[in-house]
Amino acid sequence: MDLSQVKALIQQGESHNLEFKKSTTQLKPACETICAFLNTKGGTVLIGVKDDGQIIGQHLTDNTRQEIAREIKKIEPPSNEQINIDYVLFDDNKFVIVIDVIAGGHAPYTYDGRPYVRIESSTGLMSQHLYEQLLVRRGQLNHAWDTQLAKGYTINSLDHEDIRRTIKEGVDKHRIGIEVLNYDIDHILRSLELIKNDKLVNAAVVLYAKDVKPDYSQCMIRLARFRGIDKLGDFIDNQRVYGNAFRIISAALEFAMRHLPIASFFEPGNIQRIDQPAVPQLALREALVNAISHRDYTNHSATISLAIYDDRLELWNNGVLPPQLSFAALRKRHESYPRNKTIATIFYEQGWVEGWGTGTTRMIGYCQKNGTPEPEFEEYSGGFVVIFRFKEPMGGGGKISNIEKPALNKRQEKILEILTGGKALSANEIFDQLDDVASLRTVKADLAALKKLLLLEQIGKGRATVWKVRK
Repeated sequence: MDLSQVKALIQQGESHNLEFKKSTTQLKPACETICAFLNTKGGTVLIGVKDDGQIIGQHLTDNTRQEIAREIKKIEPPSNEQINIDYVLFDDNKFVIVIDVIAGGHAPYTYDGRPYVRIESSTGLMSQHLYEQLLVRRGQLNHAWDTQLAKGYTINSLDHEDIRRTIKEGVDKHRIGIEVLNYDIDHILRSLELIKNDKLVNAAVVLYAKDVKPDYSQCMIRLARFRGIDKLGDFIDNQRVYGNAFRIISAALEFAMRHLPIASFFEPGNIQRIDQPAVPQLALREALVNAISHRDYTNHSATISLAIYDDRLELWNNGVLPPQLSFAALRKRHESYPRNKTIATIFYEQGWVEGWGTGTTRMIGYCQKNGTPEPEFEEYSGGFVVIFRFKEPMGGGGKISNIEKPALNKRQEKILEILTGGKALSANEIFDQLDDVASLRTVKADLAALKKLLLLEQIGKGRATVWKVRK
């Protein structure tokens, strides 16, 4: 790095990944920040720069170099490969000391026995809760939860049909050898590395168990449809589904398709109606596979949750991004760091994952192809969330002329059209505006069906009953 590059860096100002120190008299707080960078997303410390960005430089002697090296050695575990020190000549034998830090893969790191974390442009002590979480994650690097032995489960505890389906789909994708089709279940599980020391590993239970309760209570998904745009609204639907990974994915997709709107429109010159789902099913499946592959199973109390609001769908799983990954990196092909590599590998061999580090980019691609907003990625409450925003919100002022639930018949579509705009009409008034309807009873049956789908609301009783689009 040269002086012009240092000046360009200073122009950015102190931030979550840049810190200024005026001299090595502040070496201890500088090393606290180096430790914080190792524990978060990396960054750069500049010594010889005042807080306001003025370069004053630092006299450099052998003793100064030794002092820096001595303090950095107090960082544990050893992190020499993640820390690079450069000395940039400034003026009159003064230097700017540039310390570049790459996020470490063995967090939590400590300096002088204490762990530090970077928040915005400040460095502070790490909370005990986060420290313990990172310790567990570090332990998983060599002893991943999904490869540990399962307790109380045998081959007969698994769904053999699901196992055979994995092999068939993997063979069809040319990722599993055709000869595996003839293996017995024990042989298949060994080939998938789901048996160790003649016992099942946790990944086998997560993927194929017939029953996951009570020992694997974290194998559950919460499914909720809220009225409004936050959790303060009433529940329209609220479920908990326990089961293996494939049952969870199936239940989540079914729930989403039941509650998500479909926008229907016609392109000029084309009489074929085009149905555009609010969230592409393949994008949602990709997000679910990611959640199951990357979630932290050591936390039994946290579960995957899928929440649908009027304007978006959110999928949350506990376990944050590894320090090596940034949110910007998720929008392009990137290195993959699956928390549960055995589970992720089986999804890949089955053909549900196309390649390492492509899940988020595939979600983006599916949404682009569908003409819907690209997904957003965030972290909160110790977990990772994928947000699919709708092109148009549901229930906006009663206007649903281009939003409809799937599997509506033509009469029901016409009823929605008649009631668009906030009208409140009786069944008789609706019947009068419909053509080719045999009886009022048929209209009342359609109204009841639309009410069950939460598209209409019934106001009043008896002869005073009117119907309107549900907001």
